[in-house]
Amino acid sequence: MSNPKEELYSLIKSDFSIFDFIQESALDGFGYLDFENPLNDWMNPKFWNTLGYRENEIIDNHATWRTLIHAEDAENFFEQYKNSHKPYNEILRYKHKNGSTIWFRCRTMAIRNSEGEVINAIISFSDVTELMRKDEFLERCNAAAMVGYWEIDMESKLPYWSKITKLIHEVPDDYQPNLSTAIDFFEEGESREQITKAVELAIATGKHYDVDLKIVTAKGNIKWVRAIGQAEFHEEKCIRIYGTFQDIHVQKLAQEELIKEKQKLQSVIKGTNAGTWEWNVQTGETFFNERWAEIVGYTLDELSPISIDTWLKLVHPDDLKISNQKIQSCFERKTEYYQCECRMKHKAGHWVWVMDRGKVVSWTNEGKPLMMYGTHSDISDQKKKVERNTVFIEHTPTAIAMFDNDLKYLAVSEKWRTDYHLEGIDLIGKSHYEIFPEIGEDWKNIHRECLQGKSTKRDEDKFVRKDGSVQWLKWEVKPWYTEDNNKIGGIIMYTDDITERKKIEQNLLENHTLLETILESIDIGIVACDQHGSLTLFNNTTKRWHGLPINNIPPSEYSNYYGLYHLDGTTKLATEEIPLIRTLHSGNIHNVEMIIAPNNGPSHIVSTSGSQLKGPNGELFGAVVAMHDITERKKYLEKLQISEEAFRGNFENAAIGMALLDIDGKWLKINQTLCHIIGYSEEELYQLTFQEVTHPDDLKADLDLVQELIDGKRSHYQMEKRYIHKKGHNVYIILAASLVRNQSNQPLYFISQIIDITQQKNAEQEIKALLDVTKDQNERLKNFAHIVSHNLRSHSGNISMMMDILLEENPELSANEYLVLLKSASQNLGETIAHLNEVVLMNTAVIDNLKGVSLHHAIRNAIQNVSALARESKVTIENNINTDEKVLAIPAYLDSIMLNFLTNAIKYSSDERDSFVKLSTVIENDYLILKIEDNGLGIDLKRHGAKLFGLYKTFHYHKDARGVGLFITKNQIEAMGGKVEVSSEVDKGTTFSIYLKYEKN
Repeated sequence: MSNPKEELYSLIKSDFSIFDFIQESALDGFGYLDFENPLNDWMNPKFWNTLGYRENEIIDNHATWRTLIHAEDAENFFEQYKNSHKPYNEILRYKHKNGSTIWFRCRTMAIRNSEGEVINAIISFSDVTELMRKDEFLERCNAAAMVGYWEIDMESKLPYWSKITKLIHEVPDDYQPNLSTAIDFFEEGESREQITKAVELAIATGKHYDVDLKIVTAKGNIKWVRAIGQAEFHEEKCIRIYGTFQDIHVQKLAQEELIKEKQKLQSVIKGTNAGTWEWNVQTGETFFNERWAEIVGYTLDELSPISIDTWLKLVHPDDLKISNQKIQSCFERKTEYYQCECRMKHKAGHWVWVMDRGKVVSWTNEGKPLMMYGTHSDISDQKKKVERNTVFIEHTPTAIAMFDNDLKYLAVSEKWRTDYHLEGIDLIGKSHYEIFPEIGEDWKNIHRECLQGKSTKRDEDKFVRKDGSVQWLKWEVKPWYTEDNNKIGGIIMYTDDITERKKIEQNLLENHTLLETILESIDIGIVACDQHGSLTLFNNTTKRWHGLPINNIPPSEYSNYYGLYHLDGTTKLATEEIPLIRTLHSGNIHNVEMIIAPNNGPSHIVSTSGSQLKGPNGELFGAVVAMHDITERKKYLEKLQISEEAFRGNFENAAIGMALLDIDGKWLKINQTLCHIIGYSEEELYQLTFQEVTHPDDLKADLDLVQELIDGKRSHYQMEKRYIHKKGHNVYIILAASLVRNQSNQPLYFISQIIDITQQKNAEQEIKALLDVTKDQNERLKNFAHIVSHNLRSHSGNISMMMDILLEENPELSANEYLVLLKSASQNLGETIAHLNEVVLMNTAVIDNLKGVSLHHAIRNAIQNVSALARESKVTIENNINTDEKVLAIPAYLDSIMLNFLTNAIKYSSDERDSFVKLSTVIENDYLILKIEDNGLGIDLKRHGAKLFGLYKTFHYHKDARGVGLFITKNQIEAMGGKVEVSSEVDKGTTFSIYLKYEKN
């Protein structure tokens, strides 16, 4: 066996290219490989030294170098290094003597014999470990910071994304971006516009950019990212743009939350408006601020000298006992904080409710309380609010119950009692779980979450009663708050028994299933789309023709994907020529023919008719087309021109009615299918004309189309019409007719094809019958509303009359505070029921029941009603309405509209300027336009314009915002034949334009 080293030297002497290779490539080791005998491989000492082996440790069997290659790299190396066509040049991982990893860049050169066969190879090694470790470290740092790299070669227009960049976009590792898809990841609107402008400016001028934007990832998640980019130029031309991409979503959300909390804290500090007190428990020395005295109508000077006795003289004796007990508990360190609701005597003589809070902040050396600090908050309005809520709930016509924190009843409506069969049971103070022992843990969890501040609702929910009966409910639970919304006082629960509605829905579902069965059974292709042209319906016939289901592709790809052609069979339909898209954009179509040529399956010639789908208010929400397969009919007509015999066979055996008629409408030839359709024998039918068997109401339209055929205005026509069956009933058919002419272009005879669609028409009539039943049910509901309104008015009148009799017979009771409140509540109830009665009476024909109302007077009353709120918020209201201007309106509606808009303008006024609300009018055609202008916070119409008047939609972080007022107001305005428009700019103000019918017109 020859010495490999000597053989290499010999080769170097004979072939200087080998020496050049070694000189250029061998940095950290090289070797000589024997293809036929790996045991004969040789590696130089520098290779072994790089791997940590000393001179005396170099292994005699040099082939063991192969075992040191990392397992994942070895297979690829031994697969490729023998390739005689190109040199091997890759980075491999080797195992160092100490167990660490060494990265070598390995290059090979093939050695050939005289016949050109590869027999040996030279391999060189360059140690790139340090570089690889730095790259790995950099990649880990980028991964930890979620910073990715990207670049775009402007010549090839191909973007490159690093692994982290792909991870941020939530795309697979093998994802290949392009220019359009890369931009499309940015959220549509401001973010996409900003990045587009930044990239264009960088390419044009070299200006780098650093922006925070939103993207929508491949998985649909919205993320905040920081995009940095800069351009590289050569000879004043941009050749490359590159940069970094960082996920800053968590930081951005944290920043936004910090801003919100900061604003919230500032609002709390500014809006506390509480009185403060300091008390030296040991000396009795006491200090109050001006607000403390103001709550009870005094100044501090009027209360001087101030001491603990000042408090003792003003507090209600009954509440003082409770207060002393709670303070003593703090002194004994049983509780950390003192809190008590107390009544204090106002300077004017009435009692004021305050929430008194405090804490011992220092103690004597003996452990006695020394200094105690606290606050007074006026909660009189809250107390009244709770009382009003209780009265409201008891008299509201819906099912509502109010509970405390222990789920004990505070108030319930009569509807609640009747819905749950609780008449005659004293509920107040009893536990909800005692009344409903069947309540499970799921409901109890909802109650617990609500007491933590979470509101929950369901549009429908199944409730199994204790007796096993099933009740379907729509419900909502919300916490109610006390003490300026700082503390949850309990739960308010609203429910609506929708059991009857669920039964109706079940009936409708059964009817829908019937219609769906009919749709999937008929041999007519039905296709529908939404307002954007996206497919929403393929019935079974359509799927069979196309050989494909619905696919989520854009309309521009329909022709290619589904094989839609003109009648020449070679020209595909343009997007706007597709019958479904044509119907959606242009309106109804009739008898438009095309060819369906799927990739797998037979072609079909179809005749399509389509209609737009519109909502009750005329809004377009889609389109639908019906496709009749006329392939066979077309074939019959073509064969007629080629062979009379072929035509005759097709004519007689056609599955549809066919006939030849002369110019006067006399039957020349009839097939048996047509005889079967209209019940006449062939002999009987020859004695009649088509005019005699056509329904009189359809005859003129048919004759007009016949005349257009004769005049050459059309080559054929298709229409839906009725024949009169021999037995007297109507037969619904689709008639397709064409005219055959001679060589002189003179009319010879008509060819008619008749498709019996009576079954489909009968199905449509069944649907109409179902709609009639629904209409009848609606009428019954309206009658029910009238009865409820009438009975409520009767009961309200009785209460009011009994109050008048009581006060008339006992005039001394007129000063009783509770009776005064009761009489006021009775009067308010009467007004509410009167308004409800007016709404019920006019619900079905509001427009017909409008009456002249002074707009100036209505606005003046509304301003008076909100004057306290306006004064508190420092908002000036200007009523610039002429006193002689009247509108046609429902007074209750108009009052509600004015209150909603004025309270909203006050509620969302700005603290940064003097706030105003201006009311003026403009006359336009039949309308008197009421303009309500303010300079408040404004509304971002770009973000919220589409949902401005939606139910439960709010646009500011206001504690009283519920998203109901604008929804109700818009419906009231439209019910009176008007409309409402809005213009607004954030932080500058809003103007609502309300169109009301002008009485003079």
